[in-house]
Amino acid sequence: MFKKRWPITSILYVMFFFVIVMPIVLVALLSLRKYTDILLTNITSRTMQTLEQVSYTIDQEKSRYIRTVAAIASDNNVISLATSFHRSTETKDQFNYSFQLENQLKSYLHDMPDVVSAMFVYRDGGAYFFEGTHFHNIDTRINENYLKATMLYHKTLQNQGRVQLFGSEENVLIESNDKYILSAAIAPTFERSFSDVEMIYFVIQAKVFENLAESTSNQNGSFIILDGNGNIMLDTSKDKNQNIEKQAIEQAQDKKSGYFKTMADEEQMFVTFLTMERTEWKIIYITPYDQMTSEVKQIYKFIMNVSAAGLVIFLIVSFFLVRSIVGPIKSLIYQMNRMKSGSFQVNLDLSGPLEIYSLGKTFQNMTVRIQELIVERQEQEKLKNRAEIDALQSQINPHFLVNTLNAIKIMAMLSKATNLVEMTDSLIKLLSSTFHRGGSYIQLFDEMQSLEKYIHIMKVRYGDRFKVEYDLDESVTDTYILKLLLQPILENAIIHGFYGKEAMGIVKITGRKHSGQLVITITDNGKGMEQKTMEALLQEKKVESLCGIGIANVNDRIRLNYGEPYGLEINSKLGVGTEVIVVLPLLPNNPDQSSISLTDGKSA
Repeated sequence: MFKKRWPITSILYVMFFFVIVMPIVLVALLSLRKYTDILLTNITSRTMQTLEQVSYTIDQEKSRYIRTVAAIASDNNVISLATSFHRSTETKDQFNYSFQLENQLKSYLHDMPDVVSAMFVYRDGGAYFFEGTHFHNIDTRINENYLKATMLYHKTLQNQGRVQLFGSEENVLIESNDKYILSAAIAPTFERSFSDVEMIYFVIQAKVFENLAESTSNQNGSFIILDGNGNIMLDTSKDKNQNIEKQAIEQAQDKKSGYFKTMADEEQMFVTFLTMERTEWKIIYITPYDQMTSEVKQIYKFIMNVSAAGLVIFLIVSFFLVRSIVGPIKSLIYQMNRMKSGSFQVNLDLSGPLEIYSLGKTFQNMTVRIQELIVERQEQEKLKNRAEIDALQSQINPHFLVNTLNAIKIMAMLSKATNLVEMTDSLIKLLSSTFHRGGSYIQLFDEMQSLEKYIHIMKVRYGDRFKVEYDLDESVTDTYILKLLLQPILENAIIHGFYGKEAMGIVKITGRKHSGQLVITITDNGKGMEQKTMEALLQEKKVESLCGIGIANVNDRIRLNYGEPYGLEINSKLGVGTEVIVVLPLLPNNPDQSSISLTDGKSA
């Protein structure tokens, strides 16, 4: 997959997806999740605060119920009147005791409208029934024998002197649709000789429970209140779900407070619970999880809608952006393929971003330049062909010149003119070397031999006014150099350096290896030259010399063949002389033969 060449369109779309689309989606999801956690934490915190307030209120009301019931059960006068009522046989006395007992109970219960009734149950049977101080549409009169048969009754007797509170689960004898009925019972601790009352049973319509239920009537949540034994004291759910109640109660039993999520009938519920400090009752609040996260869902929909709209806009913009980049590139590739097939007629519509526009403009200029180079190349080929024809035509001239000189040499020999014979012979050999077509390179030793012929001619011409000294390492005489490199330098020293000089002119030629290079130094004791004359000497290419090559041509030939590190260096001082340093590469083999061998190998 990674070795495959992907189109730039695919690369851009993949890049946009990983660089922009994925980060937007991840940021949206992570932000939503973080916001959900924060919101749930805040809601849970508020719910726990509400539970603490509710538990405090319930704890206060419960304590008030217990204190009042305990006060009644420990009041000697109340127990005495209840016992006297039971033991009296006269109706008048019973009425009198009942009236007094009722007043006593009203004094305790006048500020407690929650108490529906109070029932004094006697050991040997019978009961005294008191209806509370306020009217309640609840029938709480029950048969004392049925009451004695309940677990409620036995539990109260087992905990004599302690007030017991019971919820709707244990109030099985009270037939009422009211969900907020509690019962309180206590077994007085008086001796049997003083009291016949075995238990006092109170029915309470808990307003605090009713208010709690009304506060959740407009919500889907519900409260469950458990006593210390896990019995349900209150359940405000409209439609009881036994499964969720069981799960909530089981998980809330083991901890003092907390919260958790649970499933009930394929619906997720959020449960918070708290244990009351004084009474060990537990208050549990159950609410649908969807209800708690409704605000989060609204924000989630908003974020998703905004993100989706942003992504759609981004994709539309990306489409046109990619098109503006890829379109000109495809057009450029098409024109390149046309150019590859040989057509240089480029019709390119320059468009797109700056870089693409510059690329197209550069390609367009390149095609124009290629066309110009092709025309130039064709012209050069024409000129080359013309030069080759001219060279073939001019080959007769040097042969004619050499043949003529041979004829002059024979005539000089017949005339016994020795100097003329030697000069003519030297000129013939020098011209033969100059016009030799065998290649561009010659060994340094052969170049020195040609210089000797030239020096002989110059001595015949100028007399013995100069001499040439040689100092060449034997290790460099076999190296190859370009032809006619040294003759123009030597000619310049003889003609210009010694002109008008009366003393003997001396030219010294040395050859050494230095730092992997061939360094040839030609030094004369001529009249020297100025700086501007040296600069002109390296620039003047048209000169009158034997071979028609000036010092500037020598320098250019060296640089064109070997590169910038090689060439000539001239040092001169007026009245002292001139030094020309020639720096060449060490060539142990003939480059012309290497080129021929390489060409033959390729042809083969």
